[in-house]
Amino acid sequence: MTLPKSLTNEGEIPRISVRASYLRFPGWTQPLWTRLTGKPLPNEQAWFTPHPALSLGMDVLLAIGTCAVLLYLLTSSRDWLRILGYVVAPMAMVFLAGLLRKIQVVYGHHAIHETLFRRGSRMNGLVSKGLTIFVLAQNEIEYEQEHLDHHRRSVFTTRDDADASLLFNFGIRPGRSIAELNHNLISTLFSPVFHLWFLKSRVISNLRRPPIEQCLVVVWLVVLVVVMPACFGVNATAIALWLPLTALYQMSALLQFSTEHVWLVGAAPGVHQGVYAERCHGRFCGECVPGADGNVPSTRVWLRWWCRTLFMHIPMRVGVLVGDLPAHDWHHLASAVGHSHRSWPDAIFERQRAIDSGNSAGMEERELWGIENMIAHVFVHMSQAAALPAESELAAGTSPANGS
Repeated sequence: MTLPKSLTNEGEIPRISVRASYLRFPGWTQPLWTRLTGKPLPNEQAWFTPHPALSLGMDVLLAIGTCAVLLYLLTSSRDWLRILGYVVAPMAMVFLAGLLRKIQVVYGHHAIHETLFRRGSRMNGLVSKGLTIFVLAQNEIEYEQEHLDHHRRSVFTTRDDADASLLFNFGIRPGRSIAELNHNLISTLFSPVFHLWFLKSRVISNLRRPPIEQCLVVVWLVVLVVVMPACFGVNATAIALWLPLTALYQMSALLQFSTEHVWLVGAAPGVHQGVYAERCHGRFCGECVPGADGNVPSTRVWLRWWCRTLFMHIPMRVGVLVGDLPAHDWHHLASAVGHSHRSWPDAIFERQRAIDSGNSAGMEERELWGIENMIAHVFVHMSQAAALPAESELAAGTSPANGS
């Protein structure tokens, strides 16, 4: 894999110029580019931020609605509607998988931090419980334990970190070449072993609950596995529900948490704030707009840019780096820059506000644009780190990471 320009000195394009290059488009489109890339312009503010509970309700309804519309199209008696269903299915499946991930990795995540509702509210726990059942994620108790451990300075990004441990166990580990790391990531993304293990772990964790809650999980599983195909057929259910909920959900999770931090590159940061910050970075979905350098771009250059935007960057934003994930470094560094974690619904703008204020813990120096740069940034550091002792098999009891 060739080292991206953003990771080299020669010919480097300043990262801030990537978002600024979108100013080639009309001013009224800039809020849209901010949402699609995850990166605001300097001093940009959100137009409107709904209460997290309202956003959650809208996203749950949108997920149900997307599945319902796709099922309707795929089972329609009209040929043209069925054909339309198959045409839009790839986009709809990625969109639905992203919504299901967002329900867990955004709303479920902030519920266990007690920032979805007011601190101390029972609603945080109740909603977290309901959401983990809805998307068949790791149960909220285990998730909370593992995720809060992830935030501990004595654990963060080390082998004791659940996300890092999962990557290690699937061959994404320090001391290996970039080519090996890329191969192992791609192999894992399409590995039946990975997907079966991940799905099995999700279901088993979801069933580790008190008896009444177990009954709810069993009923929900019966609806998903028996009732839905009985009503809509196996083919339509597989496309509109099973694939987004299983394989695509799990591929999204792997891409998200494999690029989330610089993993397994040394001892835990402990009290060293600089080390902690260096393992965090912003991740944005886009690339420099043609002509930003003053040259007149050809039609071919524009066509390539639009194809990459429509078929790579936007799917990454709606299917993988959902919600506030582009500014996940801000989530870890908010306290260090004097911000409140409760401002997470505006995380991308809060991150930019910290940069604009000059008190950003260096976040502007760690901005990665495009999935290639995100993967390369992590793998370059991992390949340069010392190898760790291998294990013969997956650690017993290790839960699939939620990547948040």
